[in-house]
Amino acid sequence: MSRQELLEYLLKEIEKCGFKIVDVGLFPVPAAVNVDNKIMIFNSNEAYPFEVAHELIHILNKDNHRGDYFDATNPQEVRANREAVLLLWEIFEANGGSYEYFNVFVNTTDAPFELAESIVKNEYIEMHEAITEIFEDEIKVSINKQEMHDYIVDYISYFDVIESVNIYQFLDRYHLSHNFYNMAEIEFQQLLGNT
Repeated sequence: MSRQELLEYLLKEIEKCGFKIVDVGLFPVPAAVNVDNKIMIFNSNEAYPFEVAHELIHILNKDNHRGDYFDATNPQEVRANREAVLLLWEIFEANGGSYEYFNVFVNTTDAPFELAESIVKNEYIEMHEAITEIFEDEIKVSINKQEMHDYIVDYISYFDVIESVNIYQFLDRYHLSHNFYNMAEIEFQQLLGNT
């Protein structure tokens, strides 16, 4: 999505909120909204997607006491900056973007680099860690199942005839935790045909 397409999309989202949008070429700031009067004034020569997304966040949060433009000490401004980056990142990812193309994201949205990097990096790392944790658990389980299968095949190869199996003795012989009892029992049943 190009910068212009992104701007048009964000402006349409603002219109959907019932706001009138007025383009003022000599407006001293890129964009500003008055939530009470449902009006947005922006300078199409100066406004970039980040500034418009920032104002959209103010609209969505019904912020009407914001103080100075981009006041870093005002909680509403801080939240609008953060949520604007996240909104733009969500749109970027939905259009095929990824963390590997972070510079493209910044160039397209004109989001402040350090701010965007810290927010996106934290979100990306948290998501990556959560996904890794989920897959690590699945990998451990599948490795343990395969190892269990191999241990049981090795164990039963020592017997000519098997009438019964003491699973605790099997686990002890292979130095496996007794927590694997159910897994071993199921694997024995599958291999020996006992159900």
